[in-house]
Order: sequence, then C-alpha cells, then structure tokens
Amino acid sequence: MDPIFLDALGKGNLEVGISICKGLARRADQDIQAEMGLLLSLESPALPPADREVMLRWLLAAAEQAHAGDDALRSWADANSPGVRQMLERAQRWKDPQLKGALLTLALIAPDNLGTPAIMEVGMQVLRCLQDAPVGLLSPQDTALAMDFLSAARKTRSPAFFDLCVQAARLSRDRQVVDAARAAARELGALP
Repeated sequence: MDPIFLDALGKGNLEVGISICKGLARRADQDIQAEMGLLLSLESPALPPADREVMLRWLLAAAEQAHAGDDALRSWADANSPGVRQMLERAQRWKDPQLKGALLTLALIAPDNLGTPAIMEVGMQVLRCLQDAPVGLLSPQDTALAMDFLSAARKTRSPAFFDLCVQAARLSRDRQVVDAARAAARELGALP
C-alpha cells in the first residue's frame, strides 16, 4: 500500500495526510521509511513546510501512543532509523514547537547520543524565546515546549543540561516553568 499512501501524501491535503500519518504509526511491520522520506523531502512543492511539520507531529504522537514504553518505541524508531535520524538532525530547522516537543521523546531513546544535540537545540530555542519574550512570559505553545524540554533534561540525567535549566529559571516569569526549571537544575546539579 506504500504507493497509495505516497500518492495521497504527495497531493498535499493536510486532513488526509494527518489521517494517513496516524494510521502509519500503527502499522504492524513498523517500516514507514518511504512515507517518512516523502515528508522529510524538501523538494515536494505540494507539501508546504508547515503542513509537513504538522503531519510529522501527528506521526510521532501516534507512534508514541501505539508503541507505548521505551522498548516498543525504540523498536519503531529502529525500523525507521534513517527518517528518525533526519528528524533529530534537523531539530534546529523545525518551526512547530509541538513537533519539537514530540521529537524529545525520540531523542531520549536515540542510540549513540544522537538525541543529545536535539535536546540541547530545543533547550537553546527555549532560552532564545525567553530572552525575546516580554517580561519573561511565553506563548502557550512555547510554554509547553519549555516544559517538554525541562522534563527531557531531567530524564537524560546529564549535567550538560544544568546551565540551560538554571537560565530558564532565571529568565522565566511563569511559575510553572520556573518551578520545573529549578527542580531540573537541583536534580542535575546533584549528579556526580
């Protein structure tokens, strides 16, 4: 059925694309490299970048739901490793905060420290948003991304994220973000 899915995705209908992505994430054979390749292709004029990011976000959300647990999601990511690798390597290019938040789940289970740069990039984006935000308050989407980043930073158990968490606590005026950033910094700062 790959040719049918590729044809439908290539036509650029967002609603159809989201439905296909939700279903693809649940495929028993897990191999959706062809479809991911099309969504990651920068040469498809029928797929505007914003629509492509929305479809990828729905694909990742559906994959996380269909393959609950780190081992099951890791198996799905391994079956689609070229696309997952591209998505993580392009963390800086993605505009949609929800897509970046969804990528953090994959970054946490990625092999060979492939996910660490993606998590770091999201943390840097959160800090840039906080620096540019009037009085340290973010939009709801960026607040959700900040919370996703802080959660991911804690889960890495890597002191490399300590400074980003401290800076997030210092720059934000949102109680929820400040509390999460302080908790993450305390936890990461206590690591040997």
